[in-house]
Amino acid sequence: MKRIVLLSVVLFAISCTNSQKTEEGVSQKYGDQNITEEGVITGEELMALLEKKDSAQVKVAGKINAVCQKKGCWMYIDLDESNEMLVRFMDYGFFMPLDASGSTAIVEGIAKVDTLSVAWLKHQLEDANSSQEEIDAVTEPEISYSIEEATGVILK
Repeated sequence: MKRIVLLSVVLFAISCTNSQKTEEGVSQKYGDQNITEEGVITGEELMALLEKKDSAQVKVAGKINAVCQKKGCWMYIDLDESNEMLVRFMDYGFFMPLDASGSTAIVEGIAKVDTLSVAWLKHQLEDANSSQEEIDAVTEPEISYSIEEATGVILK
């Protein structure tokens, strides 16, 4: 009986994986499993779009610079050589692997230019195990691109 239960658990775990084969290799989907690469824009295109609008529903691709090292609850992706975007996940419904930095991500959600509070910036530094001196040095909010509630991510 124990073997049947163990076998059932193993088969269930295998069937619940969220990887799918793509032409380039293996990609993983997080959040909305129906997310596709159709309609993906670059970081530069996103920034140009947000010059004209307050916010936009997008799928944007970029390299992951950093991931929350406590549980993967936020990440930063490159938009261009000097700008990055903070991404958080809808209702904490999914998280990124802690080792995802350096990977390419396609993120879907509502992008906007946002003001990151001092409290949030300090929280990020705490998650990154920064020194208390670095945390205390944060005294001003920061303007940043963000997707506060990403609905899906394709990780390549």
